[in-house]
Amino acid sequence: MYSDELKRLAKYQRDSGKTLKEISNNLNLSVSTVQCLICYKPRNHKKKMGRRCKVTSKMSSRIKRFVAKSNADYCKVTARKIISECSVPLKKRGMNYWLAKSKYKYRKIPYELCLNKKEKKNRVDKISNWIEENINWDSVIFSDEKRFTLDGPDNW
Repeated sequence: MYSDELKRLAKYQRDSGKTLKEISNNLNLSVSTVQCLICYKPRNHKKKMGRRCKVTSKMSSRIKRFVAKSNADYCKVTARKIISECSVPLKKRGMNYWLAKSKYKYRKIPYELCLNKKEKKNRVDKISNWIEENINWDSVIFSDEKRFTLDGPDNW
C-alpha cells in the first residue's frame, strides 16, 4: 500500500495540470500505478448483519416433518408458520433462504376444497341419501353455482 501523502501528492500534481507520465517520472512509479493512486477510492465495507444461524439436523428433520404433515392436511405452509411451529431461531428471510437451499420450491396452491377423509365420507353419504330419498330437485337451490355467459366470441 502506498502512503496517503503519496496519494495526495499525485492528486495535487494531476490537478495542477501535469500528465500521468510527468507525475510517474517525478514519483518514480509506473504510469498505471499513478493512475490507480489518483482514481483510488476507499471501499465502504458494509457491516454484516451477524452470523447466520446454523440449522442443525434435528431442526432440519423437524421442519421437514412439519412441511410433510401440512402438505398431507392440505394446509398452506409459510416461512413464518414454520418458524413459529418448529421453534427455529431464524428470521423469515433466513428461513426462505434455507428452504430454497433445501430444494423446496415456492408455488401457487391450486384452488380446491380442503377436506379431510371424514368430511369427504360425510359428503358422499349425504349425497347417497339424497339420491335414495328421491328428492324433488325443483325445490333445491344450489348456492355455489357458476355463472356462464353464452355471448362469447364463439357464441358458446
